Amino acid sequence: MSINKIMSVFGLFMMILPLYAQTGNIRGSLSDAVTNESIPFATIAIYSGESPEPVTGDISDGVGNFSIGALPDGSYRVVISFIGYESKEISEVIIDSRSPRVNLGTVHLNQAVTELEEVEISGIARTSTSRIDRTTYRASDFATARGGTASDVLSRLPSVSVSPDGEVSLRGASDFIVYLNGRPTTMDPSMILAQVAANSIESVEIITVPGARYGAHGAGGIININTRRAGLEGLSVSAGLQGGSAPWGETTHSYSGYEMNNDMYGGNLDLLYNSRLVSVYSNLYYNKRNTNGIRNGNARILQDNGEYYTLEGTGGRPELHENISVNAGIVIDLSDRSALDASYFFADRSEYRSAFYLYRGTGLTGSHDFAHGDYWTYNPNEGDRYGTIHNATVDYKLEVDNNSEISLMASYEWTGLKRDLSNPNYAYDEQADRITGLQRHFLQSDDTPLNGYRLHLDFQRELENGHSFEAGFQPQYLNNKGSFSYDTLNVHENRWGPFSSLENDFDLNRGIYAAYLNYSGQSGGLSFVGGLRVEYTDQVMDIRNPDYFNLFDRETRSEYAFRGADWFPSLHLGYRVMENDELSLAAGRRINRPQTQNMAPFLYRRHHEVYEVGDPALEPEYLTSLEMSYLKRLGNQNFRLTGFYRGTSNAVFRIYTVYGEENILIRSYTNAGRSTALGAELNTNITIGSAARLFLGGSLYSYNISGEVFGFMEDNTSTNWSLKANANVFLTRSLTLNADFDWRSATVTSQGSENMFFIGAAAIGYSPAQLQGWNFSLRVQDILGSNVTNWSTRAYDNNGRQVFFQETDYDRYGPVAEIGITYSFNLNGRNLRRDVDTFGEEQY
Repeated sequence: MSINKIMSVFGLFMMILPLYAQTGNIRGSLSDAVTNESIPFATIAIYSGESPEPVTGDISDGVGNFSIGALPDGSYRVVISFIGYESKEISEVIIDSRSPRVNLGTVHLNQAVTELEEVEISGIARTSTSRIDRTTYRASDFATARGGTASDVLSRLPSVSVSPDGEVSLRGASDFIVYLNGRPTTMDPSMILAQVAANSIESVEIITVPGARYGAHGAGGIININTRRAGLEGLSVSAGLQGGSAPWGETTHSYSGYEMNNDMYGGNLDLLYNSRLVSVYSNLYYNKRNTNGIRNGNARILQDNGEYYTLEGTGGRPELHENISVNAGIVIDLSDRSALDASYFFADRSEYRSAFYLYRGTGLTGSHDFAHGDYWTYNPNEGDRYGTIHNATVDYKLEVDNNSEISLMASYEWTGLKRDLSNPNYAYDEQADRITGLQRHFLQSDDTPLNGYRLHLDFQRELENGHSFEAGFQPQYLNNKGSFSYDTLNVHENRWGPFSSLENDFDLNRGIYAAYLNYSGQSGGLSFVGGLRVEYTDQVMDIRNPDYFNLFDRETRSEYAFRGADWFPSLHLGYRVMENDELSLAAGRRINRPQTQNMAPFLYRRHHEVYEVGDPALEPEYLTSLEMSYLKRLGNQNFRLTGFYRGTSNAVFRIYTVYGEENILIRSYTNAGRSTALGAELNTNITIGSAARLFLGGSLYSYNISGEVFGFMEDNTSTNWSLKANANVFLTRSLTLNADFDWRSATVTSQGSENMFFIGAAAIGYSPAQLQGWNFSLRVQDILGSNVTNWSTRAYDNNGRQVFFQETDYDRYGPVAEIGITYSFNLNGRNLRRDVDTFGEEQY
């Protein structure tokens, strides 16, 4: 389908949007006045004038929306009540010929206040709440993540895993889209999540099966990070400082005298100004963290003579991460029917990784420039990465009438990414325990800036029957350039010279032109959202040197193009089984376009053991997701059981093979086959009186990866499980205790496995009554010193003979103790909640 055809269909559709007259209706939505989370199944009673008896009423649906019709002209009172909240009355709601339909907007309910042993607690809110399409988590409940980043918050959520390298995955899928305050971003998810301060996050929303309104890209769905953008009227200020170390841990030493400990320090400053018409917010964050540890590994490689060459390596592997970010914005009510929301996000990230590995090789045959037979070599390699982000977004909303809304969003993003690698080898004398001379040295660097543009034009109308119709056009364009330099040292002449055959440039241009339709509503106890999205992809990657290093047995080209249209249907159903129970169903189809870094034809000699190269011939993956959930509420407790299935076709695998010229492992990415995940997930919120709150999340599923890898058919299956818990105990009015743990099973990969992982943390918070606004906290990360990751890879030839085996483990030293101080104040103090962007709640 051509772009012109898509535009024609969309234009025709917009011309025939139905406009219906409506009479006698009161509608709105309910949310918590503190957390802004929706309140489902609340009671709405409609009274005529001062009558003591209601004339009609209803219950809010699973996402807090309500719509009550068949009301004659007159003056009404609306009374809203729900257990655990203060009742709210809205008087003088007038329905007449001029205003037959009244939209109350978002109505905020205050939590009821109770007292227990002189401890005043305002209605203990749940850690997680569920709606028809998403689960929302309160960031403030994860006290052990304070002082960290969004990645630290996510690592404590069910279904989310964060590797020690910062790679985030959702139910095993690492490709997803990050939204910041309801707006999509283009940059690598792990990068932006490492830039947002945990102290500034209000909530995190996980959408595993997004609807048609949202972009179809991303295997794992959507993770939306909501920072604090609303609160008390006047100026609110919150400032924090934190620092920590592990003085009892080991220090990494190198033969060059380099040392590193597990130290961290940083701070944040949040400013928020609220008035009746304007909200202005800003978040400033700085963090510097050292992560110290040791790496052990061994490998064996089958050589041409049928003998195995073995390689054992060990040494310190310290990392240093330095982040600074600024998130600022303004929300203006231009009139009763229009609002403007503008935001700007800046971040700068530096990541320094060193590896001081001492290798012992045995049985190496052939001619090599550094060693043969049995040998020792010292490989103090370094890999530094730098990233700068600029993201600007403007969002305008206009309520055309009581039933229709138009929104326009435009955003621009520039991301500068650079990497420097240094990979030397030194001869090592085992007997004397000293370095004897330089054997070889490689230097590599890349520069891959990205420019991204997005435009969203969305229209929504409520129909006469109370249902909603929505349509939109959402084009986006991305340009990602890359240049790669490769230098080698002539050891004998002590002269650097470029390795011209490996140097290269690429230019990736990707346009995505999307249009969608959504229809949602409620009938009795059934809520539904059905949608269809079509996306046309126009992608071209030009490569300056087509004679690049190619790991696969296929012809290389100077241009790789992907063009075509795809259809992505979605369906969400919610059914109120009983007053406090709900059954929901979600299904959808998605696409996962390959990341540029996995396509770049650059050969990285990362260290003595493994090389890496991208594949520009990568194609998109396609995913089908299905979920069924049952939510049970028992007073303040709730339990949500979800069964899920995710199937991925044309799946991209990270694969390894042997680079025969140097007898070294090399990895790349390729479309190799299929993966599936089938299982269930259970999340619970348990409140123990007014003194404690417990959140438990666990999953159990079968995971399979199958496909052909270099002529060998892989078919790997594992039964995966995870268990996460978070407990908040209110010891006194001023003292709180928080503890959490993350326990994950082993899992298969495309060519191997990852071992079981366990980590825990604890925090104590103290807010003295004599020092209003002050909070002091002590946090202990990796409290059991269990932050050890281990994985292995292997491959076989067609005869079933093992071609190689590699096993690696990283031990990051812990525990790490951190101290945090926060001071917050407000110059006015009147409770004022603004209706900031609700990230698509109106369609649910």
